[in-house]
Amino acid sequence: MKIQIKHALSALLIVVSASALAQQDPYYTHFKDVMQAYNPAAAGHEYGEICVTGLTHHQWRDYGDQTLARGTDGVEGTGRTNVAPVTYNLNVNSVFKLTESKFVGAGLTLIDDKVNFRTSTGFMANLNYRQQFQGGFSEISGGIGLGVRQWGWKNPSFKARDAGDVNIPQQSATESKFNLNVGLQYKIASLFSGKIKNAYAGLSITNVNRPLYQIPAGPNFQIISEQFVPHYYTIVGADVPINGGNIILEPAVLIKYGLLNDAYKPQVDLNTTALFSNTFRGGLAYRQWGNSDALSILLGYQNDAKRIQIGYSYDITLSNVQGVSNGTHEVFVRYCIPIKTSAPSTFFRESARFL
Repeated sequence: MKIQIKHALSALLIVVSASALAQQDPYYTHFKDVMQAYNPAAAGHEYGEICVTGLTHHQWRDYGDQTLARGTDGVEGTGRTNVAPVTYNLNVNSVFKLTESKFVGAGLTLIDDKVNFRTSTGFMANLNYRQQFQGGFSEISGGIGLGVRQWGWKNPSFKARDAGDVNIPQQSATESKFNLNVGLQYKIASLFSGKIKNAYAGLSITNVNRPLYQIPAGPNFQIISEQFVPHYYTIVGADVPINGGNIILEPAVLIKYGLLNDAYKPQVDLNTTALFSNTFRGGLAYRQWGNSDALSILLGYQNDAKRIQIGYSYDITLSNVQGVSNGTHEVFVRYCIPIKTSAPSTFFRESARFL
């Protein structure tokens, strides 16, 4: 039974990697900590520092497929290959001051995403304009992301059910295409007489230009096509101080619309963590897309004096994949480097009258 499940999942992964009618962007359990990856309006953590954020996401840990080894058509292979999805994300950003109320956020994003033998490596330059109101009490920003994504297959060893199936990649091949993201974000320092703090809301669209890949990877180098489609993101979150501020609840909701079964359907991520004494963090998250996908446990640590934040999550698989999955692990690290600036010194020229 377990092998049959693996066979079915292998077929599903092939379809996902070769079809445009599926979610193509990676997802993150720490979605509120890497918003720049999907919303260019969020690039730039704080004014006066450069922040570097790294994340690694290992989905369905140790999932392997036993049907990928080459053999006679119709005869099951004997090899075992790890085809579990793996995502790496790196963000570098900062905020630059134009006037007392106008700022520019800028950042670079690198994403490397692997799903079975499909590889996607992207580079995105993010830029946003920020306008503050009421002395910084609230802020609205609009951003654009311009980049390049390389997509294709690396050493595929799929064994087609039907010999010569042109939709099954047979050799390594990749292609690079321009990519465009856009986004908006709104932040406010306090709501409801201070009961809610640091509230934020964002809207963004990735793959706006719908890049089309046409790769000679099929049998006899037949072209296999993949078109990336727009993905729509809505995020809302805030801080809720309790117990005199010694504990801060950090609820957040991410709704992402992606194509599922030829129709746009929402993927919903619910995330609630609690920060204790501004140092230790713990919480739960839940993900749903079409059906229940995962329940996550989150742990973290932060040290504001040293400007470092660390997070770990373990996703408990709730779908049928749990039969062959050891869960999903994600590690997140942020380190911020202060930018020291000094006010220009005043140069006094003594008058000749007082020499």
